[in-house]
Amino acid sequence: MCLSKVYSGKRNKDGMIIEEAAKVLDNNGTIEIYTIFGEVSRQKDHYIKEVDLEENYIILERKVD
Repeated sequence: MCLSKVYSGKRNKDGMIIEEAAKVLDNNGTIEIYTIFGEVSRQKDHYIKEVDLEENYIILERKVD
């Protein structure tokens, strides 16, 4: 099973939101990140900037008005 790390902004310890994400959804501008245990983190006003399937990480970026 491949789980991904999810970061906000930069791929570093300070930017990590979830260490083992199983599912990521874009729900009208709110990114919903689910773990295999059913926990959810919601990141309002973010978008998916980068997905790396080989390295198993996702980078989110905050929308700027």
